[in-house]
Order: sequence, then structure tokens, then C-alpha cells
Amino acid sequence: MRNSSQFLSLFVCGALALTLAHCSADAPTTPAVAPAFSLSGVVAQHDLLACPGGSDDDVVTKVIGPNGGKIKLGGFVMRVPAGAVPETTTFVMRVPQANVLKVKIRARDEQHYTFLAPVQITLDYSRCSAAPPELTAWYVDENSDAELEQMPGVNDSHAQTFTLQTGHLSGYALAN
Repeated sequence: MRNSSQFLSLFVCGALALTLAHCSADAPTTPAVAPAFSLSGVVAQHDLLACPGGSDDDVVTKVIGPNGGKIKLGGFVMRVPAGAVPETTTFVMRVPQANVLKVKIRARDEQHYTFLAPVQITLDYSRCSAAPPELTAWYVDENSDAELEQMPGVNDSHAQTFTLQTGHLSGYALAN
């Protein structure tokens, strides 16, 4: 009995000594750089497209049902295919006053909405003074404009539009 309690004491003291030996006042307790967050695994290293404009007063509302439909504000369009929404749903689109080109789309006044099938969103960048040929579209945090996920899509530089496909609604912006 005495041997087992001596062994246990020796084991605990050894483990404590090893733990303390690996501690150092010089060792960081948090990472030096916060890790980038990307839902798609593509790290956001682009600048959002500088493009002042938009208007907080310009709003369009449209009811879209299971048969599909589209909502449009200026050159910004969301096309909802048949079967993408399970029931009649009210959508609201805004192109807010901002220093970057972005669009906000809501379903039932919810910040996030998931579709049953992908929808197409077309972003019109014709108001931008200089758009680079290699644009990318991003799902962005609507408050901070932090790029969260790169969205696949097609840039039509002639029409000055970028069309992306998504299965969810949030804020979207273009980057160079």
C-alpha cells in the first residue's frame, strides 16, 4: 500500500515538474496573428472594390413563391428558380450607401436565409470608376465588410456585371 502511494506521489510530482518545465514567461499565450476565417477555405486577401454610391432609401420588395421569380433594383438582380423557396416569401433588396459596392438581400426580414436550390445574384458595377478585369465576389459581414467566403461566379466586363450563385442570403460585395 505504501509503495503505491509513494509511486502516485512521485508520478504527480514528475508530471507537475514536466508541465512547469515547458512553461515560460517568453512563450506567447495567444497566436501572434488571428487566423483568417473563410467558410470556403479561400483566405480573404483582396480589397473590396472601392465604389462610392448606393442609397439607403432605395429599396425594392417582391413576393416570390415556389414557382420562382426575380427581384431587381437598378442593375442588381436576384433570380430564384422554381423550387428554391418552399412557400411564398417576401424578399427585400437594398444597395446601401457605402464606399464599396455591395448589396443586401433579406427574406422575411431575416439576416440569413437558406434556399432549397441555388439562386443567381447579379451585381452591377457600372457606377464604379475603375474596375479591374479580375473581380471576385464575396459573402461579407454586413457590419464590418469582412470577407467571409469567396463566391463562384462570372464577370461580364462588357456589361459591367458579376453574376454569382449561392444557396444562402447575406451581404455580398465585389473585390479586386
